[in-house]
Amino acid sequence: MYIPYLAEPPQKCQGQRRSMSVRRLLPTTWQSTLHLPRSTLPPKQASKLDQQAYLKRCTLDLYQSQWQTRKDKPEFVLHDGPPFANGPLHIGHALNKILKDITCRFQLALGKRINFVPGWDCHGLPIEIKALGPAPERTTEPLQIRKAAKSLATAAIAQQKASFWQWGIMADWGHPWKTMDLNFELRQLEVFSTMVKKGLIRRRLKPVYWSPSSRTALAEAEVEYREDHKSTAAYVQYPMQFRVDDQVSTIGLVVWTTTPWTLPANKAIAVNSNLEYWHIKSPKHGHVIIAQTALPEAKGYLGEGYEIIQMIHGSYLATKNYLDPVGMKKKAKPRPILHADFVSPSLGTGLVHIAPGHGMDDYDLCLKHGITPFTPVDDAGCFSNLVLPRHRHEALNGKPVLDQGTEAVLELFDSVGALIKRDVFVHKYPYDWRTKQPLIIRATEQWFADVGQIQAEALESLKAVNFVPESGKDRLMSFVASRKEWCISRQRAWGVPIPALYTSSGKAILTAESVDHIITKVKSRGIAAWWSDEDTDPEWVAPSLRARYPKSEYRRGKDTMDVWFDSGTSWTQMAEDGNSAPADVYLEGTDQHRGWFQSSLLTYIARHDHQSRAPFRRLVTHGFVLDSAGRKMSKSVGNVISPGEIIDGTLLPRGKDGKHEAMGADALRLWVAMSDYTSDVRVSPAVLQTVHIQLKKYRNTFKFTLGVLQDFEGPPTMKPEALGSAHRMALLQLGHTFRHVHTYYSEGNYSKALGEINRYVVKDLSGFYIESVRDVLYLDQGEVRRQAQFTMLIIHQCLQTMLGPITPLLIEEVWDHSPGYVKTCYPHPLHIVWADHQKGLDLFHDAHLALDMPILSKALAGINSAQEKARRKDLMGSGVNCSVLLQVQAGDGEGPDVMSCFDRHRSELAAMFAVSVVELDGTGVGPGHGWAGEWMASEEFDVEGVKVTAHVHKPSKAKCIRCWRFLAPPEAPKDAALCERCDTVIEQLTLTRPELFEPLAEAATAG
Repeated sequence: MYIPYLAEPPQKCQGQRRSMSVRRLLPTTWQSTLHLPRSTLPPKQASKLDQQAYLKRCTLDLYQSQWQTRKDKPEFVLHDGPPFANGPLHIGHALNKILKDITCRFQLALGKRINFVPGWDCHGLPIEIKALGPAPERTTEPLQIRKAAKSLATAAIAQQKASFWQWGIMADWGHPWKTMDLNFELRQLEVFSTMVKKGLIRRRLKPVYWSPSSRTALAEAEVEYREDHKSTAAYVQYPMQFRVDDQVSTIGLVVWTTTPWTLPANKAIAVNSNLEYWHIKSPKHGHVIIAQTALPEAKGYLGEGYEIIQMIHGSYLATKNYLDPVGMKKKAKPRPILHADFVSPSLGTGLVHIAPGHGMDDYDLCLKHGITPFTPVDDAGCFSNLVLPRHRHEALNGKPVLDQGTEAVLELFDSVGALIKRDVFVHKYPYDWRTKQPLIIRATEQWFADVGQIQAEALESLKAVNFVPESGKDRLMSFVASRKEWCISRQRAWGVPIPALYTSSGKAILTAESVDHIITKVKSRGIAAWWSDEDTDPEWVAPSLRARYPKSEYRRGKDTMDVWFDSGTSWTQMAEDGNSAPADVYLEGTDQHRGWFQSSLLTYIARHDHQSRAPFRRLVTHGFVLDSAGRKMSKSVGNVISPGEIIDGTLLPRGKDGKHEAMGADALRLWVAMSDYTSDVRVSPAVLQTVHIQLKKYRNTFKFTLGVLQDFEGPPTMKPEALGSAHRMALLQLGHTFRHVHTYYSEGNYSKALGEINRYVVKDLSGFYIESVRDVLYLDQGEVRRQAQFTMLIIHQCLQTMLGPITPLLIEEVWDHSPGYVKTCYPHPLHIVWADHQKGLDLFHDAHLALDMPILSKALAGINSAQEKARRKDLMGSGVNCSVLLQVQAGDGEGPDVMSCFDRHRSELAAMFAVSVVELDGTGVGPGHGWAGEWMASEEFDVEGVKVTAHVHKPSKAKCIRCWRFLAPPEAPKDAALCERCDTVIEQLTLTRPELFEPLAEAATAG
């Protein structure tokens, strides 16, 4: 029987047709002789009802199935960094949760048992503020606040859970953990108790970030910075007694500050003992002192015509005192000038105003010298009545320090001639991450975790952690190394209480015994009882404490724990074996290096004795989501894109019917997978259009593979030697892709995995294999076609496995439309183990064929180039409209034997290259004898030093009316020209499907 893609068709093809001289096909039945792909898979995503069914199968059902059936398999634990339960989800949540889901689904494909329990962060200021609403007169009753906040958090969790599920997130949705659950709170208190017993918790009066807008202390992780903050900066002078010309006179110490409102809290001035200072006489401001390095800028604030009197060494100044210029205190004592290494010669005047109640460095410096902080600022960020003596405090009392208070302080200094100059200074400044209002630094009594004691163990534990990207390691280690204390107390009602008691004199009681007693009461009474019971209820006091001080009355504290302490102890929700980290992966945004990653690490190290092990083995971080211009999403800018808009397709142009085509959750997931999440990622309608096109490409590919498999009935396996070269090449390409995709998934490099899949689908599958076997699949019968179907089945199954972690809904839909044979003989693609596919593909690996593939690929590229030349001249259309002559230059024996390669695959070259005929010429002298055709186009290419030329020319034979290849006898009539393969098929069909033909008598008459 004639095979249509032989390089040199047999001569018997020149003979007359047999069947067509006897019976003719009915005019409308030609298509019925073909095996055209027919699939029930729709060209667009399934209906909403079907989508919900697919969602359930690939999330809830899949998670429960693997949890029940893989009890003996290795467990993979991805610990969920909890989102705040305070409102609808945004695009950043989608990036985070889908990355986690892709990670879990790939581990599932590796045969592991997935343990992914979602969590929610339910406490804290953002939820409390939103629950209380915008009214200026908010309730301050703790129980009412807690009730409103819990109600909001509960509703938000339900809303967010529904959204996460709609995104195709596979998790244990029936058993999430929540920081407001009593079980969680008790475990958190037990971690706190351990830290108390280790001496890691202490109460101190110390400067902290304070939010006047929230009226609470904040930790560094709750602070964001603005680069464009405008402060009122000022040069002021403090008087010092100094000997000039053997006479004692007053000289001004000039300081520069960007926080003039802290001047009433001044306790010292710092200089650097290693610097030189100048005594200067200014016509306008008299005798003053500044650093020598500050002279270039002195004209700007001292004016012209100043005179340098003498040099003064910094070490001398550091032994002197100075006075308060405006009488902030009735009996003001001289204040010291102190040495400080942080005094910079390049900034300001070389003299620094020190207010230990309002500065971290100031506090540390004064602590060394026994100077206590003074903080005349209240919770609202206004000056208190302590700021000035009683007879003068109205000048400042009650004024907000960041605006009116600043102006009032400068007026006081100006009234005594101590203000030299003021101006506006634009600089980086801390803001409340939730209210977006500026912060102040204010010394208050707070509870601190002394993390400096466990710092070395924490840093040591990070050495064994795998970071993605690698730069995350240095970032987290730098944050841990620079942190000595952690302010863990907040002045809010919605949270876990710090289990401290206070005496009537205000002394704090926090002992291991008192904390453990309080925990037992929380277990029996619930956490809300901390606020609902009488303030001095003795039941909350440990019996031994009551016995020791029977007349003392204790009240419970009202501070709550930092929410980072809440979520930081979420590792208590995981099982521990004592030998390894409880979580395989933590995966969050890069901002969590100073947030959840750090708090989890520190609480875990603090809880476990002498165990330099982090709670995670791999730590993955992703960037933020930006628009096409690189801007953050903002409602005011109008560039916010919601996950729902992507799923609904409303960001894409309307179709011909005037409606938007829904893209589904897989589009959202595909956008995540194609993004390089190790840096900031972008989303825009243009990006989503690319996603839409790619998703359609996958759907159309599966529609084709399902179509050609509809009538496949086996066998379920074939030996490699039973397959032709094109099929074996296709499986080699698939195996290569499968291994690379596996590697990229393992590394967490999902964009590269997807890129490799896309390259395979476009180039190897659509560009090579489908083009090579389309003719066989549509037109052939029997074993030849079954080989192509078998190969296509393997490709179909492996492609589903590769795409499964990214587009699970599409895979569910494809499975729903798969032929019965496939469902019977093969496991569900989302349940199959990756290694099983790899073992099967390894069976078809052919080292010799692998060496031939680059040669054949270059030949195909050369032929395509020559065809394009011909098309530009309108000489041909599709590839089958031409014949090809491959002219190979005689080799010198050193390069590859190109001619032998072509010879080995001679019978399949026409099919591989999707042309009608391929001829070979190893002489290298030209087209040679037998050349026929009215036109020719050529392309020369190089194969490792061997020159090859592809000549594309007009075929010498006639076009077959069934397969359209130019393989029919030249003399055959156009309406009856058949190649031998098609003639044989038609002859067989007269016996198997006579209804396709004219009745025998009519056919004879017509003949």
